[in-house]
Amino acid sequence: MKEIITSLILLIIIPTAFAQEYPELGVKVETVAQNLTIPWSIDWTPDGMILFTERNGNLRAIQNGQLLQEPLLTLDVGGVEGGMLGVTVDPNYLENYYIYVYYTYNEFLSTSNNLVRYQLQDGVLNEDKVLIDRIPGGPFHDGGRIQFGPDGKLYITTGEAGNPELSQDLNSLGGKILRINSDGTIPEDNPWKNSPIYSIGHRNPQGLDWDDSGNLVATEHGPSGWRGTAHDEINVIVLGANYGWPDVIGDETMEGLQNPILHTGDDTWAPSGAEFYYGDKIPQWFGKYFVATLRGNHLHMIDFDFQNNSVISHEKLFQGEFGRLRDVKTGPDGFLYMLTSNQDGRGSPEINDDRILRVVPMDGIDTIKESITKPEPNDFRESGNYTNEIYAYSGLVLVGVIIVFFVYKKLKN
Repeated sequence: MKEIITSLILLIIIPTAFAQEYPELGVKVETVAQNLTIPWSIDWTPDGMILFTERNGNLRAIQNGQLLQEPLLTLDVGGVEGGMLGVTVDPNYLENYYIYVYYTYNEFLSTSNNLVRYQLQDGVLNEDKVLIDRIPGGPFHDGGRIQFGPDGKLYITTGEAGNPELSQDLNSLGGKILRINSDGTIPEDNPWKNSPIYSIGHRNPQGLDWDDSGNLVATEHGPSGWRGTAHDEINVIVLGANYGWPDVIGDETMEGLQNPILHTGDDTWAPSGAEFYYGDKIPQWFGKYFVATLRGNHLHMIDFDFQNNSVISHEKLFQGEFGRLRDVKTGPDGFLYMLTSNQDGRGSPEINDDRILRVVPMDGIDTIKESITKPEPNDFRESGNYTNEIYAYSGLVLVGVIIVFFVYKKLKN
């Protein structure tokens, strides 16, 4: 009897790592790292290191399957929706060891965003060059996604910082998609001379990626106030085009303004990171566009017909399974990775949130035992939500004790 009770207690109080299976999709989802603080963006170096930002100001790394406890970089950042946001690795990383970071900072009574190039030398990340300074910022609508395109140029999404007029102002970098060379200079073929601006009329774009034909597709948060609500957008980005904020939303039209290829109508997704999947591990998803949604609490899968500027199909995956999702990206291993964002003040965090998740095929190799990053004793404190986690964990233990007590009474009788 004592052995039975001991086994029950261990099952209840010791967290168990496992892969959640989704036979209807042919995939399962593993946890790669947990007890993180609002992860925002993820990328990989060619030598196998996983880099990810935490919005509270950390750039962290996973090396050889283990989460490094000390961040590579810690900055004093602006808060609310701002902070340490986008990260991307230089296409020629093995030659220059450049890593690019987009972050929000406060200066006196103003808030701005910086795009900075760093260089990793002997395990130490040093600032190399500020590429763009004083991008309009604020507690809301900071954009922040950065990614190299197939043309070798660096693309940056910026929000209008809560000031809609900036989106149509060519003298402001707010509410735009920007395009620069990796050293911060302006490409000669940008649509406005001597300007990094690539497209205008955006509210708060937070995701972008290219298909294998070079079509650039971006995600954008729709209105939540005087222009209505919802109507989040998926836009095909064209050089020099105007995407209409704040003059049009949804299906509204106006001469010279571009409509989204897909919008959410009265449903709110709050779309963030996005990725065309061209990995070799999940063939049924090949070529599909994936969007991490925050308020939507799901991963959205879209199949486009770009020749006819239309959507063939789209559907919600993992609805409500992992809470708020901030980013989605294909790893060099061919699997699809997702970042949760349940500790950002708008989610309902589980005990081990936030997490990096990996989607693998059902019949694939179960890699979870090799890659799960176990929390150190101080991880709850580092998570930024220590009190809530302890309350949740204590409640679980209390329920377990009650169950064990009744089992004991039953066996005794």
